[in-house]
Amino acid sequence: MSRDAFLIPVTSPEFERTVTSPVNLTELPIHTSDLDGVDTPENVRIWGVKNSNLNKKFYDKMTEGDYLLFYHDDHYRYFGQAGYKFESNVISREYWGDISADMLYSVMNFKNIDVSREALNEVCDYKANYQPQSIRRMSNKAYRSIRSEYDSIEEFVSKQSEKSES
Repeated sequence: MSRDAFLIPVTSPEFERTVTSPVNLTELPIHTSDLDGVDTPENVRIWGVKNSNLNKKFYDKMTEGDYLLFYHDDHYRYFGQAGYKFESNVISREYWGDISADMLYSVMNFKNIDVSREALNEVCDYKANYQPQSIRRMSNKAYRSIRSEYDSIEEFVSKQSEKSES
């Protein structure tokens, strides 16, 4: 099965609270049936997409297992895979307050990475100064470019992170 990859900018402390540290959704006043697709609702990493027509377009294309590269401060700092998708304004208000982001998804296989913007832009043939401003699906051409040089996106992320450590 072919997976998509999404580039997601993050700047808020809420990301630290709900993705880098898992949350317990069972403590919130929501119907447990709303969480049926979440493997471990008492210990889940979760992120939301701000409500807009363009963001909804990308959110609707996201499927379980798709790759997520979270961008912050000129680097892709975190990597994971999309899990269960659902909508909840209760969860959005609880974790993000007045920010309307109720198109939610769990984040599986989460890890810290360090891939420079330049490294991703070069291998994907993006403009040198490209950086995601909101959630974006990686183009098919960019995805193929990574796959032509590496066996997988995971290998690309791993090798680039190793380079930054040295």
